[in-house]
Amino acid sequence: MNRRFAGLMLIAILPACAPAPPDLEAEQAALMQVSRDWAQAAATGDAERIASYWADDAVVMPPDQAAIVGKAAILEFVRASLAMPGFSVTWEPEQASIAGSGDVGYLIERNQFTLQDDSGTLLTLHGKSATVWRKDANGAWKCVVDIWNDNPRQPPAAGAGTS
Repeated sequence: MNRRFAGLMLIAILPACAPAPPDLEAEQAALMQVSRDWAQAAATGDAERIASYWADDAVVMPPDQAAIVGKAAILEFVRASLAMPGFSVTWEPEQASIAGSGDVGYLIERNQFTLQDDSGTLLTLHGKSATVWRKDANGAWKCVVDIWNDNPRQPPAAGAGTS
């Protein structure tokens, strides 16, 4: 009888020991804030700080370029980008989605890159991106996949620039 009672108590207590399910709305808000913090870090020009938001095994897929794999290669990509005259980048997350486990998610973002074209004129490109994130061993969100492309360029308005 005591064994049966102990077994029933164990069955009743085990669910209480399970971790609470993650608050997915809170995780979405937290991930969007990490992205905003990262955009602020990008404005500082500190390559190491910028690269710290990517996981060690991250993959970056810039438009019209080969994939950049791993933190060391990404850091060199960031340094080269920052060295380009007139270069700047910013972005804003628009939508977050978090897996039921609470440790993987993705963001849909809009971005803006400024750089010099071949003639030395500053050019601003507006685009969109998707980033995939996972929590590291310390519970910090790290970007594991980063891909973006430009929005279609708008043709000049009819009559603009003509006399």
